[in-house]
Amino acid sequence: MRKLILIAGPSGAGKTTISEYLTKEFGIPRVVTHTTRPKRPGEKQHQAYHFEDDTSFSKLHFFEHVRYGSYQYGSSKEALDFAWQKNNLVSLIVDIQGAESYLKQLKQQVYFLYVTTSSKQELEKRLFARGDDPVKIQERMSGDELNQLPDELASSAHVLVNDDWSTTKKLLKEIITSL
Repeated sequence: MRKLILIAGPSGAGKTTISEYLTKEFGIPRVVTHTTRPKRPGEKQHQAYHFEDDTSFSKLHFFEHVRYGSYQYGSSKEALDFAWQKNNLVSLIVDIQGAESYLKQLKQQVYFLYVTTSSKQELEKRLFARGDDPVKIQERMSGDELNQLPDELASSAHVLVNDDWSTTKKLLKEIITSL
């Protein structure tokens, strides 16, 4: 059966690092999603994201999409199908609304991994360290931008507190072995 490891959590929690580790260590590819935000230093087209403009974004067929501030994010049905053609186990980074959408649509095919840290200060520190715009960091540190796990999704989530990378790697190995 095809499985999707769905990875969600607040910015700076380590979602991309975990997805990259799953690819490197276990050969689990990440489904590349789409965004209209500009590339960060070091990001490459079709690897970090499919970087789109508003026009190209509007032509895609999405499982889910969302707007954060002035940028849009989404995951297309075509990208998931393409990934599953290559591997029966893939990962996908989404926001909370995306997680809810996938859990409703794909049910048992989803392993929902909610990644977080033990403190808001740790998240903020990581966002500054990776070079995010200070104004955007403050936006993310307030309100809904924290991408917190809602009560209605808690029973479906496998929560991973990513404070220590060596501990996180051990937990990920246990998860992949169980799948």
